[in-house]
Amino acid sequence: MMTMLMIPFAVLTLVTSAGFAVAIGAPVAPARASISGVAQMKYSVQHALPPEQNASPILLLDEAAGTNRNTGDTDFMQGASVINREIANLVQGNGPHSGYFTLAKGSDTTVSQWQGNVITTLGANSQPSTRVKGTWTMMRGTGKYAGIAGSGTYEGQI
Repeated sequence: MMTMLMIPFAVLTLVTSAGFAVAIGAPVAPARASISGVAQMKYSVQHALPPEQNASPILLLDEAAGTNRNTGDTDFMQGASVINREIANLVQGNGPHSGYFTLAKGSDTTVSQWQGNVITTLGANSQPSTRVKGTWTMMRGTGKYAGIAGSGTYEGQI
């Protein structure tokens, strides 16, 4: 049911894991490390745009903001601010979504592009449960993350 996704200030928890590489300087081989983390965010902007009045599917344009918590062996973006911007094309709470995930901590930033699916099911108590799952690719970084590259998977729950 769409109401689960449309609740203002709903909490989205996103879990990521993957490897990434940072290239600093020319002839030095990039350092490689695995990262994982959890970003807890609240929706700050939600726009629902049905292609036709009172029709399904529905297009969602959302922005969520929050804080990153590193769960891996490195200190990658621990405590960084997170902004996630997405668009989803949903029928009864299910369908593709994609967007951009930005981490910022001082002058250090990373921007990842992601895509995946929204999956909504009814639980035992007939309440909707909405999950997200997909892949991401690191697009760019600044500061100590200039030249960053990598990709991975994400899973989350709304």
